Amino acid sequence: MQTAEQIERPAHVPLDRFLDYDIYAPFVEGKDFHASWKALQDADLPDIVWTPKNGGHWMVLRGRLVERVLSDYENFSNHTVLVPKDTAGEAYRLLPLSLDPPAHAPFRNLLSAGLAPQAVKGVEATIRALAISLIEGFRTQGTCNFTTDFAEQLPIKIFMQIVDLPSSDTAKLKHLADQFTRPDGSLTYPEVSQLFRAYINPIIAARRGRNARDMLSRMINGEVNGRPLTEEEASNLCIQVLVGGLDTVVNFLSFVMLFMAEHQEARVSLRERPEQLPVAIMELARRFPLVTVGRELRHDMTFEGVELKQGEMIMAPTILHGLDSNENPDPMSVDFARRDVKHSTFGSGSHTCPGAHLARTETRIVLEEWLNRIPEFEIAPGHNVTYTGGIVGSVNALPLVWDVATTRA
Repeated sequence: MQTAEQIERPAHVPLDRFLDYDIYAPFVEGKDFHASWKALQDADLPDIVWTPKNGGHWMVLRGRLVERVLSDYENFSNHTVLVPKDTAGEAYRLLPLSLDPPAHAPFRNLLSAGLAPQAVKGVEATIRALAISLIEGFRTQGTCNFTTDFAEQLPIKIFMQIVDLPSSDTAKLKHLADQFTRPDGSLTYPEVSQLFRAYINPIIAARRGRNARDMLSRMINGEVNGRPLTEEEASNLCIQVLVGGLDTVVNFLSFVMLFMAEHQEARVSLRERPEQLPVAIMELARRFPLVTVGRELRHDMTFEGVELKQGEMIMAPTILHGLDSNENPDPMSVDFARRDVKHSTFGSGSHTCPGAHLARTETRIVLEEWLNRIPEFEIAPGHNVTYTGGIVGSVNALPLVWDVATTRA
């Protein structure tokens, strides 16, 4: 690894703020995904640092700063949210994510309508029926790979129903979404964007003018400031929905079930007192955040004692907010009785995730139905759980085992 002296550093970046660190590969040997991020936060570092990786960018390490960067659009613009800025950032300027208030609000409203609590309530029965069906499909086998047999099934199938897209397209769309959030090098960012547009543009054209009630049709045929969406706006809005719907909840569920498999007391607590599930899910969301996004500097400014320049990127890992001991006492522990939980797992400010209610609902139903049917389970003996970093962190595989005799239909 090159030293600080060997890597070119902008003149305005103090040497004590220099950190040779890749946010997409945060792992520390012997530590899991979240413990690796926590190790960075607990190191003897300033609250804001600069790294030459991924095009060079600033990064905040404390919860209070994560929240500020994500919500202070007057200083930190949503115009670019990913690094490297000139590749990933340029390709991912989607709606409404890349817009600042007040311009983003009309587009955000179109997207949010399909994910509002009343809309989610309409698919709760479907979520529960699918959860039961998936669990019953492997319950009597005594084993499953949770990531592929469940986590990549339930939220994606529900999402594909909400947007009324054929299930046969799921694998193709999931692969494209992963190339944005955890690229494997098989496609460049412009290629991913082009393939998404090639898929969605004919669907937009076919649904224009239709009085359909699926989420995409309602967005496509909605209005912004009294006018119809342009083709480019409709395409950007739909791609944003697809990427968000096909990835984040999938990975969150895997982290949740990994924790449950390792903590019998948590399983017993939620089985015996299911009424605590809403609070428990908020605690799990605080403890297992996934996303690392950023903002673009609107202008030169002094921030936390350093000079930031217009156009620079500043990354705000949501992971570091909920795990900050300055925000939540004993943050690495999961406490279902914790109150006044502070985190940015679903974002902060005007760009708080519109799918948060759907994510919480799916997680609640999954835990209810799983613990009712498979009350005791563990990670398959000998399996070493591994993780992948990226814009959205993930569990690579989660093989679970249980005694079939302890389960019930």
